[in-house]
Amino acid sequence: MISSVLSLFSRVLQYLVNNPSILGLIVLLAVFIFALSVFFSGPKPAKNPFSTKHVRPVEQLVSDQKERDRILKQRFKASKVPTNLDTVIIGSGMGGMSVGVLLARAGKKVLVLEQHDQAGGCCHTFHDKGFEFDTGVHYIGKMEPHDDDRVLMDQVTGGRVEYPRMDDAYDVVAIGDPNHEKVRKYPFMTGEQKTKENLIKCFPKEKDAIEKFYKLLRESRNFFEGYFVLKLVPKWVAWLLVSTGLMNLIFKSYVRFGKITLKQVLDDLTDDEELKGTLSYIFGDYGVVPSKTSFGLHSTVMRHYFHGAHYIRGGPSEIPFQMVQIIEDLGGKVLVNAPVSEIIVNSGRAVGVKVKKGEDNVEIYAPQIVTDAGVSNTFLRLLPKEVATKSCIYPMINKVGDSLSYISVFIGLRGNKEELGIQAHNCWSFNSPNLEQTFEDYLALPLDKLKEADVPLMFVSFPSAKDPTWHDRHPDKSTCLLITLSRYSWFKQWEEGRVKHRGEEYEDLKTIIGKKMLATCTKLYPNIEGKVDYFDVGTPLSNKYYLGFQDGEMYGLDHNMRRFLPEASIQLRAKTDIPGLYLTGQDIMSAGLTGALFGGMLCASELLHRNLYFDLKALKKELKKSA
Repeated sequence: MISSVLSLFSRVLQYLVNNPSILGLIVLLAVFIFALSVFFSGPKPAKNPFSTKHVRPVEQLVSDQKERDRILKQRFKASKVPTNLDTVIIGSGMGGMSVGVLLARAGKKVLVLEQHDQAGGCCHTFHDKGFEFDTGVHYIGKMEPHDDDRVLMDQVTGGRVEYPRMDDAYDVVAIGDPNHEKVRKYPFMTGEQKTKENLIKCFPKEKDAIEKFYKLLRESRNFFEGYFVLKLVPKWVAWLLVSTGLMNLIFKSYVRFGKITLKQVLDDLTDDEELKGTLSYIFGDYGVVPSKTSFGLHSTVMRHYFHGAHYIRGGPSEIPFQMVQIIEDLGGKVLVNAPVSEIIVNSGRAVGVKVKKGEDNVEIYAPQIVTDAGVSNTFLRLLPKEVATKSCIYPMINKVGDSLSYISVFIGLRGNKEELGIQAHNCWSFNSPNLEQTFEDYLALPLDKLKEADVPLMFVSFPSAKDPTWHDRHPDKSTCLLITLSRYSWFKQWEEGRVKHRGEEYEDLKTIIGKKMLATCTKLYPNIEGKVDYFDVGTPLSNKYYLGFQDGEMYGLDHNMRRFLPEASIQLRAKTDIPGLYLTGQDIMSAGLTGALFGGMLCASELLHRNLYFDLKALKKELKKSA
């Protein structure tokens, strides 16, 4: 009898050795069951913040600026702070606001504090001389009604925001210096197959390379699942998955494509530099050159737009406009002109914040403090040094590093989109197909050479053409936004100056750069020549002033390979090792509106002691049944 049992055990063991994926699933199931037992023996889960009842019909757009300002520009006063707060949230970007709405939906009383004069972070828009400009959200993917992203967005906005489709060719890659040569244009279309077929027509000799590239895009489609799981499960479970090698078995895409760079993939596929540049174009969406970013991240961003790109009806400020109202309807508050100068820590626990008010500080206390100010800001400037340096998150700042900054050019034009020949798409303009070398050479320029240099890469957007309500609100006017990457060090000598009063030398430098960018744009869109009624340039110092990033960072922490490897993936999570302190936004997920949104959901999951990702999936099933 014993020998029979041993023989059976030996056969089962041998079978598991020969089928490691099954062994991995068994171990993971055991870990999951244990984690559930720990989870349910801990704090009782709060109310589910998701419900089909939260989504209401889209209402008429509120265009009156005074009414919008009444919602988005509520100045801080101590008397406006609600009593019996559950949570104080630092920052009103998508990460902070989404946490605020989800907590409020679960019955928590929240206060959101914004250092700028209006709520919204990178979703905010500004008005000047009759023109309206977006600042940080230029397009969004996965906004079809069945997408996870859209379902979550509808929950935090009440479903009151619409996302009109951009052109079928949502991104156009333009390679070549338009001042000296004919530019080659390569459109990226709604639908993976359309773009692939178009690229093959443009590069017929590279058909095999293009086919293989798109095959790798499909194979890497689950890259972000592994990354997300390392943040969603308890930290000890995440370390167990990594240390035992189970990650290699269960999340093969994450492991494989997190360790290979975009440049390595392209170099293995082709020697055609123009094709490499075309397939790399979207690196501007995360700010890292092909040799320093993982193919997994790049593929995630490219696939995000496979089914097309969307904009926001009424402009990006419509998102915080709706979210503020939800928070306030549920007893919370969103206050601006409220710069947090310090996170108050008592006996090792975060218990409140100090808000700078004139020469004084107003102290506000709550059981939980959430920061959407970014990891660097939080650990280098807001926390007491003796507390910050003991955290496991503190070393990640140097290990990962901060992202680059950028220069923005805001252009107001006379005429509508038909007259100006502008479209509801983005154009990525590169003077040379070798994007990385051109980019590195430009950023290596000393300040005294910057004025003479051409700007070699540029993102072109026409917000007015993307919003179908624009011309009803602003007849016979259009807008253009140009962006290029920049070093903060170029402008550092003027950082102590007041906004709009930094001196003639500063104004001269940024104007020269901006005019070079406008000249390139005019070559690409010749109908705009002579139609410019408004011109302004924002530098890294502008980004610091308006968005609160110390060095004007574009995407918070850098999106290099180290950022997405297991150590940083596990440590950069919502719940910190400082009791009472939580992180939200893009630094715990990834850049962009969607990254910040899901960062907010992760943070709310920790605070509510429930897996909101499972709740989101259950909501999707409910919506599908009722459709």
